[in-house]
Amino acid sequence: MTTWDEFFYPHTVSIRARVGGGSLGSRYAAAHDVSAEVLDEQQLVRDRDGQEVVSSTRVTVPLDTNAPVGSLVTVWPGAGAGVTREAEVLAVARDDNGDDPLDSHLVLRLK
Repeated sequence: MTTWDEFFYPHTVSIRARVGGGSLGSRYAAAHDVSAEVLDEQQLVRDRDGQEVVSSTRVTVPLDTNAPVGSLVTVWPGAGAGVTREAEVLAVARDDNGDDPLDSHLVLRLK
């Protein structure tokens, strides 16, 4: 039997949340696996500086996921060379469905 999580989040990604940066560059938390929906699609988005950039992947994750802009996400883990890749989070959007029966979630746009 398929659960709602399996239906809405049929894939798994690995996220290394950005926890800070400084003169030596960004720092990241340990990687953790998260259920997700991954769509490889190109879309023009604005990054944290307001610049228009092309996002190559959209990743939908549960609302409580820690993945701020600048985090690193590995998509299609275990799929092999040329498919598995790690990409930076360019933008994060929150979809809060309130009383709607659909889950609230985050949409991550990856470089």
